[in-house]
Amino acid sequence: MSAYLDNISTTPIDPMVRDLMFQVMAKPHNPHVSYHPFGAKGAEIIEVARGQVAAAVGAKAGEVFWTPSATAANNLAVQGIAFGRQKKGRHIVTTAIEHPSVLEPCRSLKAAGFEVDYVAPDRFGVVSAESVLNAVRDDTILVSVMAVNNVIGSIQPVQEIAAGLGKKGPLLHCDAVQAAGKIPLDFLADVDLITLSSHKVYGPLGAAALVVRSKRGILPRPIVVGGGQEEGIWAGTVNVPAVAGFGLAMELASANLEGESSKISALASELERGIKEALPGSFRNGRAGTRVDHIVSMTVQGVSGETLIAALGRAGVAASVGSACSGTGSGPAQPSYALLAIGLTRQQARSTLRFGLGRFTTLDDINAALHVINNLLFISK
Repeated sequence: MSAYLDNISTTPIDPMVRDLMFQVMAKPHNPHVSYHPFGAKGAEIIEVARGQVAAAVGAKAGEVFWTPSATAANNLAVQGIAFGRQKKGRHIVTTAIEHPSVLEPCRSLKAAGFEVDYVAPDRFGVVSAESVLNAVRDDTILVSVMAVNNVIGSIQPVQEIAAGLGKKGPLLHCDAVQAAGKIPLDFLADVDLITLSSHKVYGPLGAAALVVRSKRGILPRPIVVGGGQEEGIWAGTVNVPAVAGFGLAMELASANLEGESSKISALASELERGIKEALPGSFRNGRAGTRVDHIVSMTVQGVSGETLIAALGRAGVAASVGSACSGTGSGPAQPSYALLAIGLTRQQARSTLRFGLGRFTTLDDINAALHVINNLLFISK
């Protein structure tokens, strides 16, 4: 038995993306060497990818800056804007359920003398636009709100927040990593900085992007310096095969969105139904209509989360008890701060499993997970 239901931590590489990357890797391409055809070809490849990523979010190609990971992009957005605009103010607004790659830079900024306000979500994992806007002050320089929470799947009112901030207010950053390929991205039209990640959209690890809209005339201060690549915004040789794969993956994500969403919605409903039937009293976090179907966060009853995730793992079924970017990966599972923020008890949070459905998920995968759950209950009885 084998079933991959952890597409939120990382997705398999799409075969079309893999084939393109193999073609690119067949020759050496340093895109920053312009005086021979190999380097020139590398530069051409990353510019094609830049255009593909830009098109997915309605941006200009020149507004896309490559980074090696979404964590790097989020750090660049948060710390780069904070230090670059600190003469205008030293106040930041974010939410209590952001990814650690936003929360940790905010923690570092607090230690450096900045003030940070964290807006709490409701019990469904959604922050209100009104609460975010009410936290904004005259000295607020940045608001950072994710598009889709990576633990619950809750969709945040980013478009409403952007409209409330207007064109002269603080800059708005959105970690859209879990939105790409799951929901239409037109809501990002008025967002100033956007983080995207390759390995969440069936591309390779090692490529991500920070989109910085040029209309505000502001760039983040570099937090990594070196050879001046990416207009000095992020130093280091661009990973050409990974970026090429990322570009195609973003293009495919946009093209396949409607068909994939319909299929995944049906699979998510079947998984939720099966768990509730096997474990009465279990419930799904978030609320239909304000969450993506790709993330099925289930708080289970009658069996501990650690026991269930271990049983699934032994059977070859991949799921998780929270974010792959939280903790060390060893020792007992720590309760997710996002789940605690929506009002779950520590015990409930520790008994919550996250299933990540994706492009290649099948009904057989769902049935494999449900078989493990039912078999575990049979053995325990």
